Amino acid sequence: MEAPVKDQRAGFGCLLTILVINALLMGLFALGFTQGPYSSREQELWYRYGSIGFLTGGVVLPAYALLLGGKRASWTIVPLTVWMVAALFAFLVYVFYSGGGV
Repeated sequence: MEAPVKDQRAGFGCLLTILVINALLMGLFALGFTQGPYSSREQELWYRYGSIGFLTGGVVLPAYALLLGGKRASWTIVPLTVWMVAALFAFLVYVFYSGGGV
């Protein structure tokens, strides 16, 4: 049974909102973390490639899936929303652990 059109638009709006939030947060941190200098290769892997990986997994891939079929197939809205919220929370944990120490 298909959901009413109004419910589909509300879900799509929620999906776009989370996509924009992820793009802003992950994009700004990726921009900041990709700047050097790094004291070791491990530090470069953690900061530079970790943030780029989260940007790819939390923004680029969901946006690509949304462009491919998210608008046409209503069943993709819920899994994409769950994926992006999970990526956002994982990213926040990553940022917490990247904060340095005393």
